Amino acid sequence: MGSLTKMEEELVVGEGWSKEAILYVNGVRRVLPDGLAHLTLLQYLRDIGLTGTKLGCGEGGCGACTVMASCYDQHMKKMMHFAINACLAPLYSVEGMHIITVEGIGNRQRGLHPIQESLAQAHGSQCGFCTPGFIMSMYALLRSNKQPPTEEQIEENLAGNLCRCTGYRPIVDAFRVFAKTDDSLYTNSTSASSSTSQTICPSTGKPCLCGSSSEAYGRKQHRPISYSETDGSSYNEKELIFPPELLLRKVLPLSLHGFGGLKWYRPLRLQHVLDLKSCYPEAKLVVGNTEVGIETKFKNVQYRVLIWVTHVVELNALNVGEDGIEIGASVRLTQLQQVLQKVVAERDGHEISSCRAILEQLKWFAGKQIRNVASVGGNICTASPISDLNPLWMASNAKFQLIDCKGKVRTVSAKDYFLGYRKVDIRHDEILLSIFLPWTRPFEFVKEFKQAHRREDDIALVNAGMRAHIREENGDWIIADVSIVYGGVAALSISSSRTEKYLMGKKWDKKLLEDVLNVLKEDINIPEDAPGGMAEFRKSLTLSFFFKFFMWVTHEMNVKGHFKEGLHATQLSAVQPYSRPSSCGSQSYELARHGTAVGLPMVHLSSKLQVTGEAEYTDDTRTSQNTLHAALILSRRAHARILSIDNSRARTSPGFSGLFLAKDVPGSNKLGPVVANEELFASEVVTCVGQVIGIVVADTHENAKAAANKVEIKYEDLPAILSIRDAVDSGSFHPNTARSLVNGDAEWCFKSGSCDKIIEGEVQVGGQEHFYLEPQSCLVWTVDSGNEVHMISSTQAPQRNQEYVANVLDLPLSKVVCKTKRIGGGFGGKETRSSFIAAAASVASYHLRTPVKIVLDRDVDMMITGQRHSFLGKYKVGFTNEGKVMALDLEIYNNGGNSLDVSVPVLERAMFNSENVYDIPHIKIRGQVCFTNFPSNTAFRGFGSPQGMLITENWIQRIATELRKSPEEIRELNFHNEGTVLHYGQVLENCTIRQVWDELKISCDFQNAREAVSSFNRQNRWRKRGVAMVPTKFGISFTAKHMNQAGALVQVYTDGTVLVTHGGVEMGQGLHTKVAQIAASSFNIPLSSVFISETSTDKVPNASATAASASSDLYGAAVLDACEQIKARMEPIACRQKHSSFAELVCACYMERIDLSAHGFYITPNVGFDWKVGKGTLFSYYTYGAAFAEVEIDTLTGDFYTRTADIVMDLGYSLNPAIDIGQIEGAFIQGLGWVALEELKWGDAHHKWIRSGNLFTCGPGTYKIPSVNDIPLKFKVSLLKGVPNPKAIHSSKAVGEPPFFLASSVFFAIKDAIIAARAEEGLNEWFPLDNPATPERIRMACVDSFTKHFASPNYRPKLSV
Repeated sequence: MGSLTKMEEELVVGEGWSKEAILYVNGVRRVLPDGLAHLTLLQYLRDIGLTGTKLGCGEGGCGACTVMASCYDQHMKKMMHFAINACLAPLYSVEGMHIITVEGIGNRQRGLHPIQESLAQAHGSQCGFCTPGFIMSMYALLRSNKQPPTEEQIEENLAGNLCRCTGYRPIVDAFRVFAKTDDSLYTNSTSASSSTSQTICPSTGKPCLCGSSSEAYGRKQHRPISYSETDGSSYNEKELIFPPELLLRKVLPLSLHGFGGLKWYRPLRLQHVLDLKSCYPEAKLVVGNTEVGIETKFKNVQYRVLIWVTHVVELNALNVGEDGIEIGASVRLTQLQQVLQKVVAERDGHEISSCRAILEQLKWFAGKQIRNVASVGGNICTASPISDLNPLWMASNAKFQLIDCKGKVRTVSAKDYFLGYRKVDIRHDEILLSIFLPWTRPFEFVKEFKQAHRREDDIALVNAGMRAHIREENGDWIIADVSIVYGGVAALSISSSRTEKYLMGKKWDKKLLEDVLNVLKEDINIPEDAPGGMAEFRKSLTLSFFFKFFMWVTHEMNVKGHFKEGLHATQLSAVQPYSRPSSCGSQSYELARHGTAVGLPMVHLSSKLQVTGEAEYTDDTRTSQNTLHAALILSRRAHARILSIDNSRARTSPGFSGLFLAKDVPGSNKLGPVVANEELFASEVVTCVGQVIGIVVADTHENAKAAANKVEIKYEDLPAILSIRDAVDSGSFHPNTARSLVNGDAEWCFKSGSCDKIIEGEVQVGGQEHFYLEPQSCLVWTVDSGNEVHMISSTQAPQRNQEYVANVLDLPLSKVVCKTKRIGGGFGGKETRSSFIAAAASVASYHLRTPVKIVLDRDVDMMITGQRHSFLGKYKVGFTNEGKVMALDLEIYNNGGNSLDVSVPVLERAMFNSENVYDIPHIKIRGQVCFTNFPSNTAFRGFGSPQGMLITENWIQRIATELRKSPEEIRELNFHNEGTVLHYGQVLENCTIRQVWDELKISCDFQNAREAVSSFNRQNRWRKRGVAMVPTKFGISFTAKHMNQAGALVQVYTDGTVLVTHGGVEMGQGLHTKVAQIAASSFNIPLSSVFISETSTDKVPNASATAASASSDLYGAAVLDACEQIKARMEPIACRQKHSSFAELVCACYMERIDLSAHGFYITPNVGFDWKVGKGTLFSYYTYGAAFAEVEIDTLTGDFYTRTADIVMDLGYSLNPAIDIGQIEGAFIQGLGWVALEELKWGDAHHKWIRSGNLFTCGPGTYKIPSVNDIPLKFKVSLLKGVPNPKAIHSSKAVGEPPFFLASSVFFAIKDAIIAARAEEGLNEWFPLDNPATPERIRMACVDSFTKHFASPNYRPKLSV
């Protein structure tokens, strides 16, 4: 190594390498010292106080960290503005650039940018954690385009940003005002439309009158502003320009260092790269860091030398020649897209078939932020078996040019380059120089294929590149050359060599298709236990893709007049490309105004803070220099005895400050929200992978993680229970969890002859990850040397955090304070599971007497904090020939995991909702919580109700199949009525389900929609549409009576402003906004005069968790109680004389020594349930809703999209219709994820390719929540009018959870489409379909000649439950 070091020194000194790194951030010059090569841009930005840029996942999959990078392209002589993921960008990679964060484009002090203003006013920010990322993606799009973007471009541009709250519709509407919809709006002409005061409607992009009514609620509309050449895109007079210094500054090669001896180089010339490669053969060449960043963060891969090759001219070549295109290895994917678009537009059609295919594939390649930085060469050299482009390079006869350290160039065919799993034909002394893509010849066709869990921004399950060159011989068309290449079916992208050989020289006709499929099915072999699983599905896709290719070529030749016979009209659906138009939404509601604020569509109180990045979350809290960072020591076994723990290596790890185990807990090591059957730190036995064994603290988050990973634990493995079925079969249940509800006599009914038919079956219900954008986080510190403990926590239940911490530290509750300002989404996942994390951090803080911060990485968060419970339901249903349900006998089991948590009340809720909205005379329901060796499952939006109702709707749909009727007929026939007595004894009052249902039928024009779908299905063999209408009923109240209480503190100040504190937590649902509206209306003052700062256990004690959708009812009523107390005290003063303002009245009261502070309290009246008799009044009232959905599926691939969603809900007189509609849309899209996209895959008997007990889907790379392109094309929400609710404050109704289940309309519409597909094969009987209805389940249910090669018509893809 000594000689190499000398060579390195000569190289650096001799070539004039620099150690000076300069960066501009929001217009401020920053000099970066040497030694920071290990940092990402995100870490740096947050370290310097720019916390608007968020850490959501750390792998470039959520977009929360999006910033805009600007640089001057020396070759193109133009400014470049592009969005990037700061979490993946190494700090030095943006040297010489101008980075603009959300703080740089606008704030409350100097004014909001129009993008920020528009998003805030359009209700596009709920929890707000993802908001800065969306703002910056849109900002970069506007700055990088001379012309306003189209609506389609806007939606495509946002595909790399995830939101869990809003359902995306208001975000799209907010940004739509910047789209080009009417040329006159974007010119300087003084046309009538642009010179008037009309505002621009966010839904249509055209002038409308809605602005006039909106202004009454404090809304300010922004008109689109044209592009300005001065500084990029001048949407704001204070727009930051590109720093002149960076334009004039000479770019130099860089030689820098990082932690742990990391060397980081940025060469400028190819020779520099070759010299470095000669010195360091193992060095990693990096461009976008999209792969290396993942390896180093999540796979603990360590690279000692990184060579950043973005500035090497020779590697950035993009030359269009006579024979094809030469593409430099460092060319970014976005650049390649732009060049290919130009080529496709300019060159002859027969030359560009491969260019078109690559261009189409790039549309679905990751998000825009990734494409902006990822390189062509990086994708090739990574050699991923699921690379989207490698099959196309191989199929297109591309050539790769490699150059060694001596400058010798050799050429390798793409087909010969890939040798094995992530192994390629490249020597240690070589690098990839360029790719040559030849033009296609006349009658040469290249086509791309890809199927993923989610269409946008997702890795492939299977992809392919196919090419066929045919020529005419004696009137026949003969295959002269062919390539069939697949990805996702082996350890590398592979050619179907036997199939290719068979095809050569064959005549292109229908008989060939039949013959070649028999060859192809034997050519691709995927073992049952192959990584990724889904062997039957993936093998079916290989045939489906070739079939599509064959049909496409046939169609193309027919259209061009070369084939006399083309495709039958019904077969054209096999080749129709997917093209998504822009989505549109509509909202309908009435205003029931009460006072100054209640009933008005006010924007979220924190919206302006959120769109500017000024809103603070737990991890944004400013901390003292002595704050330590924590990482958890986690079990790696599903069930095992701990034999020994060796922490010696951890204690010598850099930055280490402390390590604490079960023996170090000062108080009790046992905890739990209902039953304390969970250990804080596992002491002797671990019962799941991810169980916490201890905690390590160090000076940085990275050092804490590194130390935790060095703790060596020896185990003795024990038998593990890894599914509900295993638990049921072995009697593995949590103690005292059996529950039973009986109404009538189901057994007698089955035997009495009252039932014309009886069916029995099982329903599996999949779980769901919360995927709140803000990870679990907590900051704990001690006061008076541990006499008190304070914390700031991202939790829905500050009081539970207080209890847990007091319990483990053996402190009284009065000495523990938990504060929560806001959280970045919760959905139930921060109701109980946040508390043990806070407790773990508190142990370290208590011992060390120093602040400790813990922020879970996304993969750890998903692995250890639990999900929505999976369920197994076993039903027996009796019904008449008309479809009237007479009796139900149901057994249900939920997967509780390794501790009880709230699994019992979740099970009970499922049992209470197991009839949905249907009147069933005889019901018997039994349930039990299964003990399994998985992390404890927990609360999630709906709290068991969706699972219970989904089981119900499955057997409703089966009844319809048995009777040859539509499910909608069966549903309507069995509806509850006013006065119906439910199976748990409650009498229905104010039942509006029929009103909701009837309005929805009119709104969606159901009969015509059904007929249109039937007509479409008759005309299309390979694409099918389906429709469904589904109702819901959700009871409002905690089922535990004691939790239905709320406290609030209201304080009126002498300037007339009001401070409200209550026990509820703001997590994006608009709770603080609604409560403030109630206070404002009570005092008859503007909403702006009311402020809610935070939730704190030292202000309002003993608060229930913010859950059960009841918080607005509870805390709104408590605040109103406090306000009324104060008003009553003020009344005598107010009656003496008139006061010009509320502030004047307050001052008068103050002078009279009137108490202007009050504690309000509220309990939900008349609720209670006795399990001994199984009867009671569980709920204060019910929220009703119904939804219609229309979907279209590709029967050959399992792909689907939602064409229409129409929702009607009864929310009484809405406290804030804009917020309520946002909740409906957000819940619906989250529910859509549950029923159709989001699949949890655990290491169990069905997934042996996953390590036992481990969660495979532990990040956005493998777990897919809906993106902006998954929302319905037409998204309509209506609130039922004229139905006040007498049971809640100001006649309103709760909204958070009830709409979630309505997304099952999409699930049953998918099943309706599958029914049409199966009918083509003569299969008309009922079949099971599990949720989520992923492409695998859709494809395998659409039985055809392709699937029959690999699975029976009754095949049921495996599901972790």
